[in-house]
Amino acid sequence: MTTDHPETPTGAETNHPVWRDLPPGESTARRVLELARVAETQDGDPPFSDQTLVDLRSAPERVTVTALERTPQGDTPSEDVAPDSGETPLAAAAVVVAPVDREGPTLLEAVVAPDRRGAGLGRELVERALEPVIGPVEAWAHGDHAAARAVAATLGFEPVRELHRLLRPLQDIATELPVDLPAGLGLRPFNVGQDESAWLEVNAAAFADHPEQGRMTLTDLEQREGEGWFDPRGFLIAHPLDDPQRIAGFHWTKIHPATAKEPARGEVHVVGIAPDRQGLGLGRSLTIAGLHYLAEQGLDEVLLYVDGDNEPAMNLYRSIGFRPWHLDVMFSRT
Repeated sequence: MTTDHPETPTGAETNHPVWRDLPPGESTARRVLELARVAETQDGDPPFSDQTLVDLRSAPERVTVTALERTPQGDTPSEDVAPDSGETPLAAAAVVVAPVDREGPTLLEAVVAPDRRGAGLGRELVERALEPVIGPVEAWAHGDHAAARAVAATLGFEPVRELHRLLRPLQDIATELPVDLPAGLGLRPFNVGQDESAWLEVNAAAFADHPEQGRMTLTDLEQREGEGWFDPRGFLIAHPLDDPQRIAGFHWTKIHPATAKEPARGEVHVVGIAPDRQGLGLGRSLTIAGLHYLAEQGLDEVLLYVDGDNEPAMNLYRSIGFRPWHLDVMFSRT
């Protein structure tokens, strides 16, 4: 995407922000992630989904980034994240991801730094980012904050999907919920360099109707394997005892490090079951096994995301002690 705005500095002295189009790639990804960490420390909610951050690095042909850079005239970076890259920190950023098949909706996610809010930058950022977009757009409001709802409403977006974030303490997991795998199955960690193809096949089948998870590619998976949070020991694979290479199901866990305001937490990142193993209780067993693993890492709490209309999953997670915590809302505009 190219911009029609002049390439002049933006300063607090002008009160007229100049939006720039940044080239997708590793450098821009670092700057967006630095801004996201500042916002998450303040809000308690990550402003960008994992897949958006993956696309920012690995699918530049489908991604555009609109941003407002900080300037020495008035803006100062938050002390929560001290950029060490030598790159100018961002005061606001929007990531727009075009659909793979060119027929689906465009995805938008955006964030304004906490110290720059309340001046209308959010609406202006979204309007600027969507100027060249034709067709339907979907946008996530992580945390369902009132300001995001207000911007969405003024720009013609309507809520279409709820993603619930649930929370559970881990202190009692070993005594209250023992691991009990179905007969004939065992557990092992994910083997990097060996399990990718088999896992992608099971994941696609298990999430055939899921708008994001079921579309994961080898590039997406390899990108996640390169993330600092990835740990194959916490990527649990259930397999037949007589065929360890076959994947019957999996529980991919994740650990979020502590911030200035929030403790470290585990996450039930993804639980998936091969279609021929569904209905046997393996999903519950794998979920509990992952909770045991996270507790063994010294964590006190675990979170997970689940769609509000997925009643079987909601019932499962309630039955093992998860309770409502946060809410993410997807908005749509046709």
